[in-house]
Amino acid sequence: MKYQTLKDNIATLQKLRDAYYSQLDAGDLVELDNVLWQLRNALESSERREFKHGELVFQTLRIIDLVIRAVSNLTDWMK
Repeated sequence: MKYQTLKDNIATLQKLRDAYYSQLDAGDLVELDNVLWQLRNALESSERREFKHGELVFQTLRIIDLVIRAVSNLTDWMK
């Protein structure tokens, strides 16, 4: 993962967390915080080099999926 992409992903996940933290359960929030922590550590250690950690990328995508499903389900439920 490129340095700028990593930075953008951290910013996106942080915005998702800030916007939807009240709609996520405690386990999802812990996982989101863990992924954010790992991404920030990777950003600090990467020093603009390529970042390659497939498992962390999949965790990030899973978190985004959880947030989208939680928000979508809540929106559908409120209709």
